[in-house]
Amino acid sequence: MVEYLAVMAGEAGLAANTLAAYRRDLEGVCRWLAEEGIRSWGEVAPEDLVRLLAERRAAGLAPASQTRLLSSLRGLYRYLRGEDRLPGRDPTLLSGKIHSWKRLPVVLPPEDCLRLVDLPDAATWMGQRDRALLALLYGGGLRISEACDLQLGDLSLELAGADSPAMLRVTGKGSKERLVPFGGLALERLQEWLQQGRRHKECGHNWVLLSRSGRRLDRSRAWRLVRDHARAAEIRTPVHPHTLRHSCATHLLLGGGDLRSVQEFLGHADLRTTELYTHVEVDELKAFHRLHHPRS
Repeated sequence: MVEYLAVMAGEAGLAANTLAAYRRDLEGVCRWLAEEGIRSWGEVAPEDLVRLLAERRAAGLAPASQTRLLSSLRGLYRYLRGEDRLPGRDPTLLSGKIHSWKRLPVVLPPEDCLRLVDLPDAATWMGQRDRALLALLYGGGLRISEACDLQLGDLSLELAGADSPAMLRVTGKGSKERLVPFGGLALERLQEWLQQGRRHKECGHNWVLLSRSGRRLDRSRAWRLVRDHARAAEIRTPVHPHTLRHSCATHLLLGGGDLRSVQEFLGHADLRTTELYTHVEVDELKAFHRLHHPRS
């Protein structure tokens, strides 16, 4: 298992968080196999994996996590078969498929997003940093890891003008880079942090978002900051960093953006992922139908 993960890290180009999730999945399977008295991967039978998945599902494991667990196992067995280290048949070939429902993303109204971005106290360095963090998540549609991984060299703020936004060079999943236009109120919040709050933090690091100690802001800490500010803003919907990314995508589409452009903006590899955000227009379509269709 250790060798397989090392190969995945070096050759597959997976994101660090994805590799960490695969490691947790496989380590959990190893513990389960030991409890079942199964001593090696070659001894695993298809019915063993079916039983494992059934137990995980009964324990409340989400469908998406079940799918990832099965994907982790299939990848491991492909590696073992390629290395001629699998004496029998691949047990994952008969374990069936897991179909997960497409859950619609939770989206905040624009007024809630803007209120949240302005909530942290602008009179303190920490408040200015949090306003910049929230602006990057909503104004740039960044993932939480992408925001925390931004460095000063990734910012092209000098390009910003009256009619043109600044640009961010963002490293997304699979170490894929993309350019993200960034302007308006979100850019103002980022510049406020860079020109004021960040200058008061003496450090030798180039990270855009800093912790109290002057190091890179940890993604777990950033996650909690978003949650806490949303609660302080009395937003009843549970809010996490991806909620702001969902909201950004939805508001872009409502504003007239086309799916292909929004896909590029968000860094989605598959257009079908971006299509999830089109659900927000359903109510408008229904109203249009009632108003104009002769048989409505």
